[in-house]
Amino acid sequence: MYRPRRARRLPTPRSVPQHAGTGFIHPIRLPIFGLPSFDDSPCMPQIPMASLNLNTPSALGWQQHAATHFAPFQTPANTPAWPQVPHVPFEEGVAVVPADSRHWTPGTFPPLPFGTPVPIHIHPALIPNPMNPTIPQLQWDVLHAPEQARLYTGRGIIKKPVLKDTVSFPVADKIWVCADEDNCALLAYWMQIWGPIVVEKDKGVNMLTLLDAVHNYFMVPLTELDFRVIRRSRSPINPSPYTPLAQAAIRRANDSYELRGIATKEFKRIDALGVFRQWGGVRPVLFQDGTWKLLLTLLPYSVPRVA
Repeated sequence: MYRPRRARRLPTPRSVPQHAGTGFIHPIRLPIFGLPSFDDSPCMPQIPMASLNLNTPSALGWQQHAATHFAPFQTPANTPAWPQVPHVPFEEGVAVVPADSRHWTPGTFPPLPFGTPVPIHIHPALIPNPMNPTIPQLQWDVLHAPEQARLYTGRGIIKKPVLKDTVSFPVADKIWVCADEDNCALLAYWMQIWGPIVVEKDKGVNMLTLLDAVHNYFMVPLTELDFRVIRRSRSPINPSPYTPLAQAAIRRANDSYELRGIATKEFKRIDALGVFRQWGGVRPVLFQDGTWKLLLTLLPYSVPRVA
């Protein structure tokens, strides 16, 4: 008598332990030499630096900050005060964990040795992957809604992120997001024209609010000014600047969940970025004028589509 074999049930993976006092999950990819237990590690400082105002994105205002941010001379508004760790370009895809420490402070990038006082922590799912920045922890195509983002764990498990978690610790009610010039020059060029992403939410900005703001920002239709910028980019090495724009728009229409007639109705900001659609992460920067921002990176890689 034939008896059907019972399907094997895989054990439910245990959740990654959280560090007491922060509520943040540790980086998903562990160092090759292993990560020791955080249970007996000292607690992180509970208060930020006295000079840091978490609710003041810029003391100078965006227009003046934009003018000085790309200027050849340094001002307090464009001179980073923290972190002071040298930045490693993402395209190298190498680990940037502290060389002199076997573990690092959660929510910092570049990661700092554990116990280093820092003014602000960012949710580890949002920062670039400390072990390999080219493989983000948050697998998300900014074309899609945040609910379609997935968390890629160090065990190779893909699961849903907890989007109600706050973005920063301490909690901030207003966050400015600008482009990371060191890792995505194309995004930095366009955001100099479009302006920053300003995210506000009472009782603290959470992951869903931040990702929603990023998604909506790139889904804004291109303006006549944007088209003039694209036309002026015509050169011997770029004789048809509209061709890559049209190709990116076709890819967006094919990949989106909108009706074809709606998706092809107009060009959008995300089309001007070409293949740079994958979330690469945000890293915090504190400037000498006491303001802070998140620097956003987009990567030119594909994102697996999961249910």
